[in-house]
Amino acid sequence: MSIIELREGNCQNCYKCIRGCHVKAISFKDGRTKVIDSECVLCGECILNCPQNAKFVPTDIDKVKNLLKDSKPVYVTLAPSWQGWYNTKDFSKISSAFKKLGFAGVEETAIGAAETSRVYSGLLKNGNMKNIIVTACSSVVMMIEKHYPELIDMLAPVSSPMMAHARLMRQMYGDIHVVFVGPCLSKKYEAADPTAGGLVDAALTFYALDDWLEENGIKIDDSTDSDENAVGVVKPIARAYPKPTGILSTITDNNFYSYTPVSVDGIERCMDLFETIRDEKPTGLFIEANMCSGGCLGGPAMRVGKKRLLISQTKLSEEKQPQDNNPAKTANVVFPHPRVFANLHETMPKPTEEQIRAILAKTGKTLPEHELNCGSCGYPSCREKAIAVFQGKADINMCLPFFRERSENISNTILEHSPNAIIAFDDDFCVQALNPAAEKLFSTTSAEAHGFPLPAFFGDTSFDEAKESGKVVAKELHIDDIDKTVDQMVVYIKEHHTYLAFLKDISEEIAHRKQMEELRDSTINVAQKVIEKQMIAAQEIASLLGETTAETKVALTNLKRTMNTLSD
Repeated sequence: MSIIELREGNCQNCYKCIRGCHVKAISFKDGRTKVIDSECVLCGECILNCPQNAKFVPTDIDKVKNLLKDSKPVYVTLAPSWQGWYNTKDFSKISSAFKKLGFAGVEETAIGAAETSRVYSGLLKNGNMKNIIVTACSSVVMMIEKHYPELIDMLAPVSSPMMAHARLMRQMYGDIHVVFVGPCLSKKYEAADPTAGGLVDAALTFYALDDWLEENGIKIDDSTDSDENAVGVVKPIARAYPKPTGILSTITDNNFYSYTPVSVDGIERCMDLFETIRDEKPTGLFIEANMCSGGCLGGPAMRVGKKRLLISQTKLSEEKQPQDNNPAKTANVVFPHPRVFANLHETMPKPTEEQIRAILAKTGKTLPEHELNCGSCGYPSCREKAIAVFQGKADINMCLPFFRERSENISNTILEHSPNAIIAFDDDFCVQALNPAAEKLFSTTSAEAHGFPLPAFFGDTSFDEAKESGKVVAKELHIDDIDKTVDQMVVYIKEHHTYLAFLKDISEEIAHRKQMEELRDSTINVAQKVIEKQMIAAQEIASLLGETTAETKVALTNLKRTMNTLSD
């Protein structure tokens, strides 16, 4: 199951998540985006960039609640960035609030960070690695495993602070459950990583836990009750991990031996550095890498919670805290921190130049100068989008400029070739545009008529009726100025404050109708005269025909009635 899921009804095909995804781990198909798990590094940018809240990470609160129902005690390992999140610097108040939810104990992940840094110092002293990449960020690990596998052997084979602390707690407290709480989404992936050996049962974000606390009416601030049994860390400097250069500051005696320390934060800077190492092959670097700008204090949960990086950095203290007077038992446990990394890179098929040109041609890009490279589809260039189409990650229909232009061309073609006159008026009944049929009907051009009212429509109430009713108003209208009779339909488009008048010239039909009426009237007159003559003749021979005269009269009268009926 994907860690990042989609509310399909909210996805509006804006491609903003694709534009914001640096590794292009989002596919678009059937009008919906989908995270490609095999390429995603869980940086959280797609969630933060989505204007419709279409992407979300399901909370593991229900899972943790079920853990609390188990007979095993549940312990929390709390990321050191908690100082940038909560409105208190007193860890004992955090511990007290968490225990009210049912947790057996709360310790700082910084305990594991101190042990991790100790092992990093050993790697520096040994000097066996060409370069050493160190990080507490599981997104950095995912980035290297999935996109820069050439650098895997440069990752320090050391457990992250979360994994290290979870192992320490399990060794100290026995058969327990461990829940991580922090600012990160990718820790959910790390918690499920089989190389972590099931050390962490669930990972919660700060804001998910806040919802749970609020649900139970529990607040965390300086007014919260203190936990007298709250425990701290032995080396408070390990709390600096969430800051850029936080790991470097924890290295014993600041001794990097033959290595040059380098710190990089932010996904673009990380990618640039990894590509430099891969391509230029420098050596002797000790690199601290953080996927988020500002380190963990700039993590996705921190940004969702509207936490200002500068404020969070000033709140994070590297000084000894009151709770450090009561250090956790786990802080005195020392053990190796092994970590195994895997090559998770998937090689995608590469299209030939001919295949790329064929895909581009489907969106009207038959020449290089047709490639706008506008990025509206989410890809930086038309070629990269074409490659993504070939790989099944993108849809050919994602080219907005092409399909907008095609739509406009179709609309213009319809207007140009419509046999009916179409006129657009503004709210003041001034002409905005005429199609060719309207220009022909009124013997003018759109440019000449633009901005002026057409006298032919003075006094016509159809426009007011259309605006007031919101419906199409149809009527037959004779236009004296051009001596034409038309079938007129008027519609008012409220959003654009525009009237549209559709006119069908029915002058020839009216003339034909009049001609037929005249022919009918002439025929009736002829029949009437015939009847009258027959009646006179009938009277003259009445004496000879007897009853036959009456029958003739009836027959002629019926004929006359039939002719009148036809005239109606």
